[in-house]
Amino acid sequence: MDTIIKLTIYIRANSAESGPPLGTTLGNIGVNTSKFCNEFNTFITENKSFTFTVDLPSIGFLIYLLKKEEILKTKDGIISTIFYIYLEDLLKIAKFKFPTWSIEKSSKIIKGTLLSANINIKL
Repeated sequence: MDTIIKLTIYIRANSAESGPPLGTTLGNIGVNTSKFCNEFNTFITENKSFTFTVDLPSIGFLIYLLKKEEILKTKDGIISTIFYIYLEDLLKIAKFKFPTWSIEKSSKIIKGTLLSANINIKL
């Protein structure tokens, strides 16, 4: 299920600028403000409206942001690197990405993604 955030900003036709306050507002939700302004100024529908969508970040991207790295060295001098995320972070991702699902069901999806990426879960 997609999360919908409604944000209403009034901008005069062909006068969108990437500076504040528009740039700050859109930048905080990850929108390329310069691109938005360019598209807005060149493409406005007949009723003078403009619509765009911002998708939630992927599970892989969230894991990338939260994963930790640990370098292990054995007595023989062999160095290996393990990646992990904390169980608490796994649960946060599950709740964020699947807010209406049970935690058991949504955490299985996250665990599968971690397993395929060879990332461990740490308590």
